[in-house]
Amino acid sequence: MGVLGETNQTVDTNKVLATESANRAAAANSTVATRSRRFGLTTFDIKMIGVVLMVVDHVHQMFASQGAPNWLDWFGRPVATLFFFVSVVGFSHTHSKKAYMVRLYVCMALMAVMDYVLQQTVNYDGAQLVNNIFRDLFIGTIFMAAVDCFEIAWKRRGNRTLAGFGGGVGAGAGARGGDERIGSAHGVVAGRNAMAGAGSGPVANPSAVNQDMVHASKHAGGVTRGFRVKKTLEGLLLLALPFILSLALLPFMTHANGTESGAMLWILRALTALDPAILLAENTVMVLLIPVMYALRNVRHSLVWQSVAIAVVAAGYALIGQTQWMMIFAIIPILLYNGQKGRGDKYFFYIFYPAHIAALYLLASVV
Repeated sequence: MGVLGETNQTVDTNKVLATESANRAAAANSTVATRSRRFGLTTFDIKMIGVVLMVVDHVHQMFASQGAPNWLDWFGRPVATLFFFVSVVGFSHTHSKKAYMVRLYVCMALMAVMDYVLQQTVNYDGAQLVNNIFRDLFIGTIFMAAVDCFEIAWKRRGNRTLAGFGGGVGAGAGARGGDERIGSAHGVVAGRNAMAGAGSGPVANPSAVNQDMVHASKHAGGVTRGFRVKKTLEGLLLLALPFILSLALLPFMTHANGTESGAMLWILRALTALDPAILLAENTVMVLLIPVMYALRNVRHSLVWQSVAIAVVAAGYALIGQTQWMMIFAIIPILLYNGQKGRGDKYFFYIFYPAHIAALYLLASVV
């Protein structure tokens, strides 16, 4: 009895030691993970860097006619690129891409209205209000949605699912169908047959399962081809939409000479506020950098490749002698991005951006 008691005590002691060792290991891992998260810049940090640089740039815009030095404008050159990057991250991780797009579109329209009302009521000639980064970001989401369509069409997820059909994986293919869409009849039937044949244990009828796999692959391939064409066309349409809307705007802009009145004037104002045409974007074709960075988001060393894309665009501006080449400095905080969200500030920028534009414009008009 004494020996048994000593044995049990030894076992209990070993359990305590093992538990303490596991706790220490978990604590060490937690510390390492915490240090890893702390290193680098979060999405919030990058956004705040962009906000500070943006304010300096807009101080120059509003007070340039009163002697603000031109070098203040240099601070603003990386701003759009930083916001483009943050938008790519946000669109990649948002719970609802549709809600994200709707929010930007509403802000785009409201910002255009605010710019118009401010200019009409304050009538400060020292600065022209064309500020509407929301339009650029909304157009960017249209382009990113196009990239999503291309990725869905050409990544062939259904074929990868079917490749692992045995051992109960057929349930996944069955639930989504060969092209991973809900309600694909062939995928459901094939999945059920495969599960019936495979079950949770040994395969009762391997030949039947193999036949179901071949049958599902053939029909899934047919569905995938049609689905692929559909999603590719959707992507092309989304990609072309901001350019099509620009072409639709041209006749109105061509005949605008500043003397319009009545219906024509209100049509022009409405189009300026509501039309997500790339021609009206604050950064024009530079917005195309957004889908490029979005397409590169999942490649190996994505931050490096996104920085390369930024550097290429910056080199183009340098060749034509524009200070926008300074956007290349945006790659510094981007390369320091640690993949963390940081502080929650979902609506901060939506409020701060129009508020600081209005405040600086009003201040410049009374100074």
